Amino acid sequence: MGNVSGGLLKIVTFVFVALTVTLILLRFSPLVFPGVAQPSPSFDCDDAALAMYRHFQNMGIESVPIIGNLDLKGEEYEESNHVWLLIESSGRQIAYDWGSPRFDSQHYEGYTVSLDFVLSAVAEDIKSEEPLIIAER
Repeated sequence: MGNVSGGLLKIVTFVFVALTVTLILLRFSPLVFPGVAQPSPSFDCDDAALAMYRHFQNMGIESVPIIGNLDLKGEEYEESNHVWLLIESSGRQIAYDWGSPRFDSQHYEGYTVSLDFVLSAVAEDIKSEEPLIIAER
């Protein structure tokens, strides 16, 4: 009987720990994965970068907008067609694109731009039919 109750205690403990971890992750999910709208004609990558920038800024996390071309290695500045963020977390940089962390090497290439650049890209989208930066996901 001791083995059965010991095994049952292990199962109950495991379920409790798993449930606790799941609830904690769900609680912190908005911190790690900022909510960003889906791409649309009125919401492209510069809008997503700005939304993430503001999200992280409100949390006191520094972020830097990056432009580049995820389809080209070693792209020139003029070949850039996408914008995303690099954030600082525990002394490491983590790329964020469309609300999710990205760990592929392409997201760590590119060119640093200012927040003003992103703001002007968003403003240009509002004024023009042609976006300054093309939405990619």
